[in-house]
Amino acid sequence: MPQIYDLGQYSDVLKDVHLIVGEGLCSNIYVVGKEKATVIDTGVGNRTNPVWPQLEELGIKPENVSKVILTHAHHDHAMGAFIILERASPKIYVHEKDTQYIAYRFGELLVKVNEGDIIETELWPLEVYWTPGHTSGSMCLYNKEKKILFSGDTVFPDGNYGRYDGESGSLEAIIGSLEKMNKLDVEVMLAGHGSPVFSDANKHIEQSFNQASRPRY
Repeated sequence: MPQIYDLGQYSDVLKDVHLIVGEGLCSNIYVVGKEKATVIDTGVGNRTNPVWPQLEELGIKPENVSKVILTHAHHDHAMGAFIILERASPKIYVHEKDTQYIAYRFGELLVKVNEGDIIETELWPLEVYWTPGHTSGSMCLYNKEKKILFSGDTVFPDGNYGRYDGESGSLEAIIGSLEKMNKLDVEVMLAGHGSPVFSDANKHIEQSFNQASRPRY
C-alpha cells in the first residue's frame, strides 16, 4: 500500500506538502496544499497505486483537486492522472514538447506550459524550467523564495540523474539541463523517485552535473 509522509515534519518550508510513495515502478506523488490542492506527478495509476485512498486520507476531496502538474509524460508519472480524472476535473499542466504523447486524452483540461511560465499553487508559485534530456519535454518546478525544486526525473539525490536512452532522450540535453539546475539556489529537492533532500540540495545537483559530464570512452 502506498505510504504518505507529511514533509512539513522535516522542513518548515514544506508545511502542507505531502509525499505519497507508491509501490513498484511508480513516481513519487507530491500534494501541495489541501483546499485547492496541486498534485505534482500522479504515479502509474494501477491497482496497487490508486491515488484516491491516499488523497482521501489527507482530507482531499474531488472538489479540492485544483491542478495536476506532470513533470513529463512517462507512464509511471502520468497515468495516475486518469484515475484522478475519474472523480475530479483539475487543469493538467504538461510541457508543450511532451503533450504530443498524452494531450489528446486530456482534452480541454490540458494546459501547455513552457520555460518561464508560472503555475500558482495554494502555497507558493512555481516557475517552469524546461529540462530536456530524460524526455524532450521534461521540466522542473522551482520556487526561488523558498529554494524548493521539484526535479522530476531530471536530477535525483546523491549524484544521480534521469536516463537519457528513451525515445526522446539525449545525453547532451540532460547535461545542459543539469547545468541549468546547478545555477539555481536550491535548499530542498523533491525528485520524481527516491527520498527528499531537505537541506543543501545544491551539492546533490552539482554532483549529478559532474557525474553526467564525465568523459565517456
